[in-house]
Amino acid sequence: MRTLRIKIPPPHDKQREIESVIGKVKRIVINAGRRAGKTFLAARIAIKFGNRGKRVLYIAPIVKQTDAVWELLCDWLADAIALWLVKKNEQKRTLTFIKSGGMIHCMTGKHPDNLRGGWGDIIILDEFAYQNEEVYKKIVLPMLLDTGGTLIVISTPDKRNHFYHMYLRAVDNKDWRIFRFSSLDNPFLDDQALKDMVEDMTDIDYRQEILAEFVPGVGAVFTVRPSDFYTPGDPQIHKGHRLVAGVDWGQKADYTVLSVGCATCKKELYLERIGELDYPTQRDMLKRVLAPMGVVELLAEENSMGLPNIQQLRLDGIAVQGFSMSNTSKAGCVQAMRLVFANEEWKWVDDETAWRELEAFEQTITPSGLAKYAAPEGLHDDTVIARMLMLHQALTGQLQFY
Repeated sequence: MRTLRIKIPPPHDKQREIESVIGKVKRIVINAGRRAGKTFLAARIAIKFGNRGKRVLYIAPIVKQTDAVWELLCDWLADAIALWLVKKNEQKRTLTFIKSGGMIHCMTGKHPDNLRGGWGDIIILDEFAYQNEEVYKKIVLPMLLDTGGTLIVISTPDKRNHFYHMYLRAVDNKDWRIFRFSSLDNPFLDDQALKDMVEDMTDIDYRQEILAEFVPGVGAVFTVRPSDFYTPGDPQIHKGHRLVAGVDWGQKADYTVLSVGCATCKKELYLERIGELDYPTQRDMLKRVLAPMGVVELLAEENSMGLPNIQQLRLDGIAVQGFSMSNTSKAGCVQAMRLVFANEEWKWVDDETAWRELEAFEQTITPSGLAKYAAPEGLHDDTVIARMLMLHQALTGQLQFY
């Protein structure tokens, strides 16, 4: 059988790093600026692994984007196509590697149901921020369950939508790899082209489109700045001050979180996230943390398993007040915390997980016009709730505890 050496353009350093992990991990999320080389990277991956006998399914949000990748692939493989080493089907948008049996299939995800029946050893979701989220949830996930395949998600951000939420999930998952590179990281991007691209951009657009930052969208609740956070010292230096604490309960799907603050100094002193432990062990941990601090006004969520835990803490000699977290009471806590962040009134423990939960926490409007506040689906807001309870106690004044 005839062979042909195909020379495709080389990757830049960031692209080379990404290519090196394919096959080693099953989930890859790539956050990249405009003209940073996303389409180029997708085409290189498709050809390399198609040639190795893999079936590569490429999905873009619109026909124009699919066309761009298809044309790039056909251009790079033109000699192989001419020699019938690669079979091209223009109508189905497939390229089949005759020797290895690998295939590249380019599809458009505008109508998710049209993707049913497709599959791939490697699935590339390009410009995922601009795709219908159902493409991933209802189409791609079942495909991956069937094939055990690799998912590569590539996009420039679009505020903090479903791509941002996926990015956050990837940060917390050791089985995922995340990469970020800006337009400025592409050494092949012409300076004049970059200048023309940014000429009429606002600051927000530049940060999102060029630097690949996830800028706040309309659903963002808190304005969070790096200066709001610090590394606390010994809590004992606050002994004698008015200390307050908030507890949000969780066990399996969620976490129990304890936030302790000094209402006198307006500083969070301690933040602990406890997961996958039984409630007696969690209560013992809370008691060990709070005991050396002296008098602490403890406010704990009493919904669901909260009330039995509160009752047991009281039997154990811990003064604690219950708080019923309804949509109405939560809205009041949210507004108070939003104002505190906007006015930079408090300092908070610098914790990466808690930072991400604050940034992801969102407001959504129900069909009836009701505002609801929570973490996006699949993410957590336990640290946010515990902090809101601690702050609520600090702001509402001393209560009679029992």
